[in-house]
Amino acid sequence: WCSEVAQRQGVEIDFTSEVSSVLPREIGICFFRVLQEALYNAVKYSGATRIEVKLREDPNEVHLIVHDSGTGFDVEAAMQGHGLGLMSMQERIRLVNGIISIKSKPGGGTTIHARVPFRAEHDS
Repeated sequence: WCSEVAQRQGVEIDFTSEVSSVLPREIGICFFRVLQEALYNAVKYSGATRIEVKLREDPNEVHLIVHDSGTGFDVEAAMQGHGLGLMSMQERIRLVNGIISIKSKPGGGTTIHARVPFRAEHDS
């Protein structure tokens, strides 16, 4: 998805994955939808030419981190507005018992960090 968006929108998207486990379908779909919204927002609003996307697995969690160095925005004001994108991301992550943080400031870029509980199944 990152390659497709990068090519279509003319931005550089640096994707890295440090996930070796197979994620449950509901987590995979959730992360994909959050990623879609985050990339859409970054391309449409931030003016960023480079976006970093990272998937990371810890012993009890899996993380999706999307960072751009674009124009940034006031998170509280955006949450009070009529846009559904940020609220949609929060709701999706909540449904898989996760937590999302959205950090941004005008002129300082944006980082979206979603964490979802996950315990890999290992063969004994």
